[in-house]
Amino acid sequence: MSNNHDFGKQVTLSGKSVHDSIFDLNPIEGELEESRHCLNTIFATVQVGILIIDAETHTIVDANPTAAAIIKSPREQIIGSPCHRFICHSENWQCPITDLGQNIDNAERKLIRADGERITIVKTVARVKLRGREHLVESFLDISGRIRTEEALELNSERYRDLLENANDLIQSVDTHGSFLYVNRAWKETMGYTDEEIASLKVFDVISPACRSHCSLLFQQIMSGKTIPRAEVQFTTKDGRIVVLEGSINCSFVGGKPAVTRGIFRDITERKALERELHQSEERYRRLVEDAPVAIFVHSEGTFLYANQEAVRLLSAGSREELISAPVLSFFHPDCREILGERMKQLEAPESVIPRVDLKLVRPDGSVIDVESVGTSIRWQGMPAVQVVLRDITRRKQQEKDREEWNRKLEVMVEEKTRYLKEAQAKLIQSEKMLTLGEVISGASHELNNPLAGILSALQMLRRSTLSQPIGPDLMDGIDVLEDMESAAIRCQKIVDDLIRFSTQARCSFSLMDINQVLKDTLEIMGEQYAEAGIKVSWCTDQALPAIEGDFVKLLEVFVNLLQNAKNALSGGGSLDITTRLEKKCAGLPQVVIGIRDTGCGIPSQNIGKIFDPFFTTRPVGEGPGLGLTVSYGIIKRHGGDIDVTSTVGKGTEVTVTLPVRQPKE
Repeated sequence: MSNNHDFGKQVTLSGKSVHDSIFDLNPIEGELEESRHCLNTIFATVQVGILIIDAETHTIVDANPTAAAIIKSPREQIIGSPCHRFICHSENWQCPITDLGQNIDNAERKLIRADGERITIVKTVARVKLRGREHLVESFLDISGRIRTEEALELNSERYRDLLENANDLIQSVDTHGSFLYVNRAWKETMGYTDEEIASLKVFDVISPACRSHCSLLFQQIMSGKTIPRAEVQFTTKDGRIVVLEGSINCSFVGGKPAVTRGIFRDITERKALERELHQSEERYRRLVEDAPVAIFVHSEGTFLYANQEAVRLLSAGSREELISAPVLSFFHPDCREILGERMKQLEAPESVIPRVDLKLVRPDGSVIDVESVGTSIRWQGMPAVQVVLRDITRRKQQEKDREEWNRKLEVMVEEKTRYLKEAQAKLIQSEKMLTLGEVISGASHELNNPLAGILSALQMLRRSTLSQPIGPDLMDGIDVLEDMESAAIRCQKIVDDLIRFSTQARCSFSLMDINQVLKDTLEIMGEQYAEAGIKVSWCTDQALPAIEGDFVKLLEVFVNLLQNAKNALSGGGSLDITTRLEKKCAGLPQVVIGIRDTGCGIPSQNIGKIFDPFFTTRPVGEGPGLGLTVSYGIIKRHGGDIDVTSTVGKGTEVTVTLPVRQPKE
């Protein structure tokens, strides 16, 4: 077969080839040439794929451009290929036409493109003889697009049916006689009718009697071509319930005449019930506000919009109309207007509530009354507004003043009695303590000091006597024993001295002094030790502190003791913060507060309550009897102050000392 689609050369005429025709006249040759040219043109331009196949070898001998385009392969690669590579997919190489005797005429088949894609075609097969050999002419049309379109239409149709059936709204279609053509699942579930019952119903059978005249008018409007975008109707269900529906209704026309009405409704029965309840609630709220025993008014941008009867009475207005559109601030005392301006700004936020506040109102006659006010952001007739509730508290304020005066007098009396009792109790405790300590000190002096003095004298004499002899190893051991005994005796003497010092703290010499100077002197005493231990001191004191009444020497002893304890806690270095400030209490005298905070090892919680107990210490035996904090506590208490300790293990300890500026007069 030639490459120029010389299809006309293979066309048979009465069973013979054109070239073998017995007619050899020029007119006949011209007609044959025209026919050949016409066939070539049709073969090349027809929008149907055409394959010419050798019936004996099942080989493709020619393909038109449309066939090559459908197969997606050049014509040269198609020619010479077996037909089952693209079309006529037979089993065991059996051709449906030549081997199985099938007659294929407009049959749907699958075509395999060159890239392996399978598409649906409709084809026709005809037998022809070309140059004495039997050939098959297969013409086919790609209908895969139509198949996809049909599938898409079917899918869209299915989706449309699914949308209608699964919609929550009630959907119905009714003909011009009122018979139902279609109702969806939601319609059936809401109304309770079966398909058989719906088939025998008319639309007015389900419309409630109270709504039929209204629906009749709607149907007349719809039949005249008017679309009802929103209609409210009432249907009666199978079990007799009334359901309120809201929706749209329209009508389709065929040939200018109404054919089918369509309605989409939403069940608003519950919403209608809620609206009725809301209306009733609003009415109850209106009556509650109007008859409330407190003044209630609404304003927007500082202007009255509404006021109840109590507000009219409280503001001494002649009528409600006098208040409407009047400025709100004109009824409030000038001292309160700044607060009101701030509260109004806060109420600009939606759904905000301003806490209760006491204000003063000025009536038109100039009288001033005390009121209690609460403001709330609301919506009034669709616009942002503020609702204010006022309560007259003038009488309560006067009662509070009277009560405060009586409380003040009572407090003065209680303070006088309490001070008297405290002074008496302190004198009694002090007397008993001094008596007890005097007995202890007296007993310790007689029972310990004299024997200790004798022991020390004897030890010293023995040591001098021993040292006068030649010194040998045995003698050195004896001298060490004597020195240990002497150290123990000296330690006992120090304990007795601490007890004497503790008992004598009852006597303090008070004078005006600068507490900051006491702390500076303490730091000078401890400065060298802090430097050696690598302790960094932070100093933040109030230089405007007033002078206090205190015993300089004893307070110096207290702070030396506290700073020494802080040093012991900062054995590995760290920081120490010292602060002073003045603290004024509402019902008490001004006090000076000294804070000492270190970053040391801290004190375990189980020891915090014991640190001021006599003889309590966590230091090793021989490094102090544990009377330092006890003595310090006694000194601070005798100054009328207090000492408090807070600590966290591993983070540090903070000691707070509080001292009164002035000592109470005797």
